[in-house]
Amino acid sequence: MILLVPKWAYNYDEFWITIRRRNLWFIKLRYVAAVTLILFLIISQYLLNLEFDHVQVQAISIIALSLFTYNITIHIVRPKVSINPDKFNAMHLSLIQMVLDLTALLLLVYYTGTIDSPIYVFFIFHMVIGSLILPGVLIYTICGIVIVMYSLFIFLQQVDIFRSHYIAGLYDQIPQHNLNYVIMFVLMFAAMMIVTVILANRIASNLLKREGELRETLDKIQEIETAKQKYIMGVVHEIKTPIAAVKSLIDLIVQKFIGPVSAEVEEKLLRAKGRCEEALDLINDVLRISRLKLLQSTEKQRVFLIDLINQAILERQEAFNAKNIEVEVIDYREKKKPVFGDKDLLYLAISNLISNEAKYVNENGHVKIEISEHKELVCIKIIDDGIGIPWKDIDKVFEQFYRASNIKKQKTEGSGLGLSIVKEIIDHHDGEIKVESPSPIGNAESPGTLFIIHIPFMKEDTEKTETVTLLDGL
Repeated sequence: MILLVPKWAYNYDEFWITIRRRNLWFIKLRYVAAVTLILFLIISQYLLNLEFDHVQVQAISIIALSLFTYNITIHIVRPKVSINPDKFNAMHLSLIQMVLDLTALLLLVYYTGTIDSPIYVFFIFHMVIGSLILPGVLIYTICGIVIVMYSLFIFLQQVDIFRSHYIAGLYDQIPQHNLNYVIMFVLMFAAMMIVTVILANRIASNLLKREGELRETLDKIQEIETAKQKYIMGVVHEIKTPIAAVKSLIDLIVQKFIGPVSAEVEEKLLRAKGRCEEALDLINDVLRISRLKLLQSTEKQRVFLIDLINQAILERQEAFNAKNIEVEVIDYREKKKPVFGDKDLLYLAISNLISNEAKYVNENGHVKIEISEHKELVCIKIIDDGIGIPWKDIDKVFEQFYRASNIKKQKTEGSGLGLSIVKEIIDHHDGEIKVESPSPIGNAESPGTLFIIHIPFMKEDTEKTETVTLLDGL
């Protein structure tokens, strides 16, 4: 098996995506070429008054039919071709297309005049395309073969071994060329082909070299990022331990296990406990982000979102009760189809959103959670009549560490990381999250917020569990 793939591209997905995309582009272009050949015959004869003999009409028709036939075959085979460098892959398919196209072009040029054919310039076009895809040695070899074959056809016609096929009506008289003209034409054609390949291949080689260097740089950055996240996790975890210990000691005092305390002292201790809880929430958010960035794979399975929603509400029930917030869950779906995703990550996203409801909805407020189906998507709407989000902050709320201006004024504590984590998780599941404010149930004093989440259904043929690679963004 001919090795056509540079080593740096063996596991580089973007390289293979580009090659497969170009193969598809060639296939589409070839359909156009086949149709154009037929139109060329018809228009030339009936509009331009050009004349083709029986052999030319038959040959051009067969070439057009061959183009169409092998193009359909390649079109069918293309999706099944692997991207394994050690097996028949997309690069080999590119080479086969190149060889077939050049063969068809060589025959077409021969039957339309060879040295006087107006179509021979398409050899240059093919050399440019080949230089952008194939390795240097291979494209130089192909270029040399094309020059030799085309020159051979010209000389064999010149000595009357091959029959000359001219397009009658394209010239005032049948062109006659002496040997000097033929030699000069072949030399100029060869020089033009070689220079084209040199320039195009040099540009392509430089691009591939830069791409390889960029890939190596990205790998090094990823290694540095991994080391950084591990360091952050270690440091933050060490900070978490003494804060958790302080909170535990405050709990002992507040619960009067070590004796009675005055109301004034108890109030200050409760405030200190609240600050400790806020610090722990911030630390936990930082740890979650670090874990997400370090994970190389996640375990995906059937996930029923209604179960996650009910679980998250149950965990925040005490906070909702303390503020007398009414929580309403409405499931409009006839079939409770699952999604295919990581249960823990999806729960983290939903839990973050519902936790925000407990924080930012005022006393005696209302939270409505609606679940519905939209085409191939599950739609979750979380609606409240809380403090809302100012219009100028709507586009920024999913940024890390960003907090809306009205939250800062109300002195509600938080890290500004929750919504950024939610968006990363939803994006990872090929979903979408949007936010609107005011909400449908808001009012002038409490405009409220509407979060809309769309997540694709699990496909019927998807297995129950599957390990997938996380996106680079996580």
